[in-house]
Amino acid sequence: AAGSGGQQTTLGKRPAESGAVAPLPSNMALPNAVVQRLIKSKLPDGVMLHKDARAAFNKSTSIFILMLTTIASDISREAKRSTVTGQDVLNALKELEFDDLVEQLEVCLAAFREADKARTLAQRAKRAKTSGAAGGGEEAAADDDAEAEDDGEAEAEEAAEQEAADEQEQEERSPAAQ
Repeated sequence: AAGSGGQQTTLGKRPAESGAVAPLPSNMALPNAVVQRLIKSKLPDGVMLHKDARAAFNKSTSIFILMLTTIASDISREAKRSTVTGQDVLNALKELEFDDLVEQLEVCLAAFREADKARTLAQRAKRAKTSGAAGGGEEAAADDDAEAEDDGEAEAEEAAEQEAADEQEQEERSPAAQ
């Protein structure tokens, strides 16, 4: 029966939600201008979008983000963590069978992490200069750098553990599927 609590999605991984998709509250929808800018950046010149196509794009992108967030949150919760990580989002994309996007997103995440690390180091250097006038700035900056390194190592270890767990889960699923 459609909408029964135990029904599985076509992906066979999460229970299907019952009923039609309700309209999103306006505070949960992406801004129209952002979605339109993204769409127009990929359309050839001279191609126009009908009003209902814009609405469909906006609704579907919002729903996609909500689905991805829900699955990533479930993955985090299953790992007994309260924080959703970038790796959780990658795993959610894999679960939704968007494997083609995972590699691109991994490159984007790596670039983001590098930029974020550079920004953090620049802020710490600026603080060290400011507090350096008061004395002890170099020691504080060294402590901050060591702390940033520890955070990066912990994040890398967590990602490696998550990847190993995912590979093991895939191996466990493979024999059952055959």
